[in-house]
Amino acid sequence: MNRRSLGPLLLGVVLVFLSLASSRRADAYAWMIRHDYQSCTTCHADPSGAGILTLYGRAQSEVLLRTRWGKVAEDEDPAKLGGFMFGLVPLPEQLNLQADVRTLLLHVRPPSPAPSQTRYIIMQADAAAAVASGPIRAAATLGYVHEGALAASLTRGAEDRLISRQHWAGFVFGKDDQFMIRAGRMNLPFGIRMIEHTLFTRVATRSDINAAQQHGLAFSWNQDKWRAEAMGILGNFQVRPDDLRERGAAGYIEYGLTPTLAAGVSSRITHANYDLDTQRATFRQAHGVFGRYAVAKPVVVLAELDLLARSPKRRELDLGATGFVQVDIEPTQGLHLAPTLEVLTNKLGDEGAALGGWLSAWWFFLPHLDVRGDVIVQSLPAGTDRATVTSFLAQFHGWL
Repeated sequence: MNRRSLGPLLLGVVLVFLSLASSRRADAYAWMIRHDYQSCTTCHADPSGAGILTLYGRAQSEVLLRTRWGKVAEDEDPAKLGGFMFGLVPLPEQLNLQADVRTLLLHVRPPSPAPSQTRYIIMQADAAAAVASGPIRAAATLGYVHEGALAASLTRGAEDRLISRQHWAGFVFGKDDQFMIRAGRMNLPFGIRMIEHTLFTRVATRSDINAAQQHGLAFSWNQDKWRAEAMGILGNFQVRPDDLRERGAAGYIEYGLTPTLAAGVSSRITHANYDLDTQRATFRQAHGVFGRYAVAKPVVVLAELDLLARSPKRRELDLGATGFVQVDIEPTQGLHLAPTLEVLTNKLGDEGAALGGWLSAWWFFLPHLDVRGDVIVQSLPAGTDRATVTSFLAQFHGWL
């Protein structure tokens, strides 16, 4: 394949990347294991993490997450400043509210002759609410997007739509509320839950927290060193027609070997009557292992490796693999440097694997405010050649 014919192909790759990057969630920090936080239930309404924070989670965002300027006053109450509207609007104990706005300046450089592109994107404009009353638990989000996040749409149209990434209700039971049963639209329980939803691994396993949520029934368990969740997937009812909806099951189980080391396995099997990639009925599977390890308090290693399988009707089984390693370094509280390496192959043994490298810097510099910059270099197979796409991202995030 010559370079001239590569142009349209790479432009298509860039446009796919842009659509994926158009609305990013910002809630899952698996590197909190550096503070001995393995379970997610104390800080999030979702038992597997991500999404709206509890009052305790808000307080920890002040104590452990952001940069602390000057000496902390003895009478300072972190729960108040971390609270809704900086604590200016007190809420009932049973109710949590949250609003997030995240914007992105994105510049993508594909190989010539495809032109570079620069775009300003509102990635996130969501309001969320969570209720915890007795054994009852419920949470829901409502947001706006100019483009992207089609799988989460509540309204029709190519642009300017209302979306709901999550809406679910359930109840807890058992000692210390260790079990939860819930139903609704939820994040899939699979692998490491993280905000970098354009990672090859999150895209290939269809488990990102941007718009890949599914409707279904879920059972979760959090006790001591163990955490697990299993979900029966009934399909994404916000996608039409019904033949596009995936149905099946997903789940994970993780064990804390030490307070700063946890490892787990996860699995996902789904079927759709019509798969947009294969254009026919298709089974998809993903099975893998993952781990989180705080080597020292400033350094956390996150890693995941998954086997992929795709079985289109009346076609041969395709086997692939994907994985990543990320090292989160926090030289001072609130400032994070995170190099990441990733790989994806749709056919094992094929030399045409997609490779990627991220260099990220992230600063939680004030209460409810953070900024982030990423340089992403991806080496993509293009016939017998390879091509490099470089992306530069600058993000600003504020939440109440």
